[in-house]
Amino acid sequence: MLNFATVKIRKVLTKSDIKRINSLKRKSKRKENGLFVVEGIKIVEELLVSNYRIETIYALKEIVDSFPNAIEISEKELERITHLSSPNKVLALVEIPQEKSIVDTSETILVIDGVNDPGNLGTIIRTADWFGISQIVCSTNSVDCYNSKVIMSTMGSIFRAQINYIDLPMFFKKNKLPVYGALLEGESIYQTEFANPSVILMGSESHGISDEIKPYISHPVTIPGAGKTESLNLAVSTGIFCNEYYRQR
Repeated sequence: MLNFATVKIRKVLTKSDIKRINSLKRKSKRKENGLFVVEGIKIVEELLVSNYRIETIYALKEIVDSFPNAIEISEKELERITHLSSPNKVLALVEIPQEKSIVDTSETILVIDGVNDPGNLGTIIRTADWFGISQIVCSTNSVDCYNSKVIMSTMGSIFRAQINYIDLPMFFKKNKLPVYGALLEGESIYQTEFANPSVILMGSESHGISDEIKPYISHPVTIPGAGKTESLNLAVSTGIFCNEYYRQR
């Protein structure tokens, strides 16, 4: 069932619309308006079957009939409102859902401490979705999950994830699940038995897991390697952890 908010049908894209949509490139404006932007045919199709509420859809003439209540716009108009380097035929304005105050501890939770790169966060959300992990907790200093680059990198997985931004020390003080933390020194991931449910904790791209929350790690885990590079990309490391957790289920 499609879940549309109140849609104001207009025959043209106004200057006011353009200004508002472009303002959503900034986190502060997304928060102020309670909206974020979704672009691209595949991702908007994923949006349509999700529980997210859609305010407005703008689409080019050749595909406008494929999207309910869509407003037809020209390629030049799309170029004026896109958040991407290359416009992708359809753009939707979507309401930011209210965060759930409680994280479901009956399921495994992926915790990300200080992820800064939008592409990394988007890939992490997509990877977690692939391996059946829907609950993601991010530290409050992590990149906004409604950043357009994050949205694009998720390829629609954002609509199936529950993402909370929480003060991590506070989260871990209340947490009763075993915590598997990614560290350079720890038990090999291939010898680690993951409990289900559990917490999988990954650190930032540049600093790893912060010292403040390291004491909460019950199982330090490392990914052994044979090469000379100092570390793995965060999204790649998270994928290896999610894969090994899934393999043992």
